[in-house]
Amino acid sequence: MDHFESQRQRLRSLFGVFLAPEVSAALSPLIRPALRLDADGPGRGGPEAVRLGGRPRLPADASWPDWEGRPLDYLGTVDFSALQGTVTVPGLPSKGTAAFYYATGAPRPWGGDLSQQDAWRVFTGDLQETEAPAGTVAFCDASLSAVPHLSLPAPEEPAIRALEAAYCGFLNVYEQLHAAWQQHVWPDRAPMHQLGGWPAVVERPVSADCAAVAAGRDLDDKPLSADEQAALAGEAWDLLLQLDSDPRLGWFWGDPGRVYFSLRAGDPLDQAWLTVQAR
Repeated sequence: MDHFESQRQRLRSLFGVFLAPEVSAALSPLIRPALRLDADGPGRGGPEAVRLGGRPRLPADASWPDWEGRPLDYLGTVDFSALQGTVTVPGLPSKGTAAFYYATGAPRPWGGDLSQQDAWRVFTGDLQETEAPAGTVAFCDASLSAVPHLSLPAPEEPAIRALEAAYCGFLNVYEQLHAAWQQHVWPDRAPMHQLGGWPAVVERPVSADCAAVAAGRDLDDKPLSADEQAALAGEAWDLLLQLDSDPRLGWFWGDPGRVYFSLRAGDPLDQAWLTVQAR
């Protein structure tokens, strides 16, 4: 059976309870496959496919990355080749390995303007274990399983707002539906680490923020309005990696708080844009 078939059946049942058939038909194409990263679940891709924290890895010819005189901190490595036979997730690479770095210390860059583009890095290629320089933060080591799941757009996404305009009253119902599905996918308030799919937003749509910054907008000065988010909805930036606050790793981005690496279709991994959302 397809990895997602049982979840599609659950969603069809959920939609049937909450929504009229024509609304379900409009919502269904928005569902996106994703990989939930779980420390305990029966994952795929092998135990080394996703490792967060621990001993850093870099290409042999690469120097340690820094930003404004601060060495970046190593977040983890994803082996996309090991995940290749697991499931097809649109927007994710089918091969290669990537190591993720970020300036985690205060003052923390939030990805709100182009001047911060060196505050994180994504390295690919033949990655080798290396020693971290003084001044970096060493996070605890965790090997995570990749568990296929279906993701729904957050109620804040422009696609959902468009459905509310077409079907008055949809949004109030969808908020309940979305919360129920989130609880099903992420039981017991587990850290919401994820590859691909729709981001679990804290504040606002991630894709619109990435598109705005790429166009030169300074979001640290003024966040996007709902109308601006809708106007940028066609500028597709797909979620690459979502990293939640996680006490096991010593990560605290906010309450809640999450780090998102997003990638524009066709761009290489080293051009991923980072955004942080927190309360």
